[in-house]
Amino acid sequence: MADILNSAEIEQLKAFRFTTEETSSALSIRLDRLLDEEIFLRYLENAGSRIGSPGLKVTASIFFKRYAFLTVIYLYGMTVWNKKLPVSFNNISIQTNDTEDLWLPKFLFHSLKFEMASENRKKWREKALKEFFAESAFGLIEHVSAAKVPKSVLWENIAIYVFWLYETVLPELEDECIRKRAKEDFAYLISEVPGNIFGYEQENPIHLFYHNGRNEQNVRVRTTCCFSYALEGSNKRCKTCPRK
Repeated sequence: MADILNSAEIEQLKAFRFTTEETSSALSIRLDRLLDEEIFLRYLENAGSRIGSPGLKVTASIFFKRYAFLTVIYLYGMTVWNKKLPVSFNNISIQTNDTEDLWLPKFLFHSLKFEMASENRKKWREKALKEFFAESAFGLIEHVSAAKVPKSVLWENIAIYVFWLYETVLPELEDECIRKRAKEDFAYLISEVPGNIFGYEQENPIHLFYHNGRNEQNVRVRTTCCFSYALEGSNKRCKTCPRK
């Protein structure tokens, strides 16, 4: 019998934009289809109309920021359950509810099979991180950056969710062993993991955005801007915006 996520685990992930329901929205699509340039441009046009974007660059950044939340689901499974979820592009669909005002798409996993951590967890963790960052996120970043969005913006869109998960969400868990493991995984992610895990020879793009510069709300300020302020009807900037 295959190892698949159970109903309790699925319910936990629903707090992180995980879904088991498909929708008929034009903005619901399997991720691998977005690797087709023509399909991707058409998708961005539809998304731009939905969010009130002034242009392709802004739309592409916001799209990737929405995609970047998938990082939370994946790392939660890795750290909390010691389970590596299947994140190949042909296994995940973005699902959009057209009745919602704010575009916050959810993620549907067509297969819920997972790989449990091996006895050598450090080696398994490295493999898990490389599968997500170098073999998935890196390729999409290369694709999205063709819309003239700086890669630094796209990587920071991922980094902010890594920081949020490990600094805000996981420290609140009751299990002391999980909290300890979370600290170890976070330290590895921000300072020890080699660049090839992210698809680069040397650079760790998550480490680049880890700093202690915070605003009056004690929120870490971004180094780059995600361009959310440019959306139609947007009357305020993100709490983390460096343009304030």
